[in-house]
Amino acid sequence: MPDGPSPVMRCFETREEASRAAASFASEALVQAVVGEGKASFMVSGGSTPGAMFKSLAGMKLDWPKITVGLVDERWVAQDDPGSNERLVKESLLIGHAADALFLPMRTAAASAEAAAPERALAYAPHCAPISVVLLGMGPDGHTASWFPGSPSLPDAFAPPGGAPVVAVNAAGCAGAGPYPIRLTLSGPAILNAQRAMLLIFGSEKRDILTRAVDAPAAEYPIRHAIDGLGERLETFWAP
Repeated sequence: MPDGPSPVMRCFETREEASRAAASFASEALVQAVVGEGKASFMVSGGSTPGAMFKSLAGMKLDWPKITVGLVDERWVAQDDPGSNERLVKESLLIGHAADALFLPMRTAAASAEAAAPERALAYAPHCAPISVVLLGMGPDGHTASWFPGSPSLPDAFAPPGGAPVVAVNAAGCAGAGPYPIRLTLSGPAILNAQRAMLLIFGSEKRDILTRAVDAPAAEYPIRHAIDGLGERLETFWAP
């Protein structure tokens, strides 16, 4: 396999500096989208990494009522569950000035993730055509969104039938999924069509993983699919 493109990486001495820089990048991209199109969409990842970035961004005076915040992926758990990305976003981002943003959930009252996926795909589609800014993360297994190596759902997540922007994932047995194997996620077409993309990662381990992923098959390191598809639209923010 030929070498993949090297992602742009902005390195910082501290995680606080990286988080502030990432927040500034997102705010500038959202402002540009609102000015140019009258609205913007911001799809965000969960986990512990973006917390400081979210709080910094929440304090910025953007035209939040014109910005829709959605999720890159969501675990199929109740909205008040500690593992819920919706809960994280509401507690860390949708506060302060950003409380005026519109929020687009993934978890619904449907009986299963599979049952919810078609309706969520319809709800997300207008905000993924294209996404103004998408914030990605990366796990120690090289996954991003809920694209897990070894998951039987990975091919459909990369290239879903009909190009649906949201698909259901079963990552049972995948170490990176932890205790939350059933999920909804943005698909390859939704993420790769984004106008601007960010990857926020911390620690030497993840920097090394990203370096390996550039030359590895996407099936083994799914972040490679995002790197290849987004190209120069993807900017990485890293700190030790």
